[in-house]
Amino acid sequence: MAKKKGLIARLIDGPERSETYARSTLPTNRWELGWDVFKNNLGKLFGLNWLTLLFFIPLIAIFLLRYLMQMYQISLYPFAQNLGGGYPYYPGTVALESQLTLSLNQETFKYIIIGVIVAAIGLSGGMQVIKNMVWAEGVMIGADFRKGIKQNFFIVLFSVVFYTAIMILSVLSVNMASVLIDGRVGVTWLLIAMQVFSYAVMVFVTIMFLYMLSLGVTYKLKFTHLVKNAFILTIALFPLNIFFAAFALVWFILVLSGFSLFVTIGIIICGIWGFSLFMLIWTDYTQWVFDKYINDKVPGAKKNRGIYKPAAASDEEGENLVIEKSKYSSRAVKPITDYDVELYELPTSFSRKDLEKLEETKEAMRKDSDKYAEEHKNDGEKQPETFEDLLKEEQSKTAGESSEKEDGKEDERE
Repeated sequence: MAKKKGLIARLIDGPERSETYARSTLPTNRWELGWDVFKNNLGKLFGLNWLTLLFFIPLIAIFLLRYLMQMYQISLYPFAQNLGGGYPYYPGTVALESQLTLSLNQETFKYIIIGVIVAAIGLSGGMQVIKNMVWAEGVMIGADFRKGIKQNFFIVLFSVVFYTAIMILSVLSVNMASVLIDGRVGVTWLLIAMQVFSYAVMVFVTIMFLYMLSLGVTYKLKFTHLVKNAFILTIALFPLNIFFAAFALVWFILVLSGFSLFVTIGIIICGIWGFSLFMLIWTDYTQWVFDKYINDKVPGAKKNRGIYKPAAASDEEGENLVIEKSKYSSRAVKPITDYDVELYELPTSFSRKDLEKLEETKEAMRKDSDKYAEEHKNDGEKQPETFEDLLKEEQSKTAGESSEKEDGKEDERE
């Protein structure tokens, strides 16, 4: 039996993860799982939120400086003034606002790569921690966060850079179209259509990027395969994706809404759990998607991690049963009437020690069965192929012994 972890080891690596964990106590669906993770990990989610937010400070600072510069330009130029009431009319201000916005965005995007690289560190660690929570694994924020950075940084960085590049091109295309529309240059309806298309691309690539984060943390994929799979999932479940993406990002949408009350609420929520809730909701949803459409096709992938599914309703259990039955055609099976090793029965109210005793007896039974199979591997007798054949064989032996006893009694009487 494995030795228990000490206090210092548990503080660094997190609580012990035992195979004898009572799975029936887990939530039975993804909605229950999300709520269960949230209510039982409020402190951890708060700490993870601030740890992730720490790596977003450079990116937030860049956009904050852009906002301040925009406010300065609004106060400096007569954009919102009453041009007929005391202020002279400036013909040169036609399309000036859209031109300044385009120039401001171009200047901002020169420095955004710095914030993106640092933010990728926070996302790679945060997504790893949330994935472990959703999988119902023991979590220690600091240790798992560092592990996530080590394992996921480059794939998350490539995903963030890919997303940022497309968003920059889309935003600049919208700004350039606004300049042309305000200057009465070109076909107006065509420019408006280009803007609508650019906004649609921004929505689509945002959902695709969110999928890239979850896929990159869950599976080991090449970047080209990552982009391809994210693209397919984004199209295949687009209406549902829109709902859950909005649900996960609602706190950030409030911050960008422009209404002072909503902005205040959004900032407060983002400061407490915003980043953690975003990662939790989206990870919980995408794990359901992966179970439904991907994990059956991935060798070794486990389904329904973090939730409890009865064995009768699990296809995987059925497959395992077939595999176990097929083993009896190639190895000796110890008779089921042998009671040398008995399985420990759990009491009504059991503890961790009872679970350990159960695991010990299970291991003893496995070793005893393997030993019997090894001792009889060269037997010339044909081994039963299924449990039904084994039962029939035992019944026939019992019936034969009974008939021999009856014949012996009749001989004595004669």
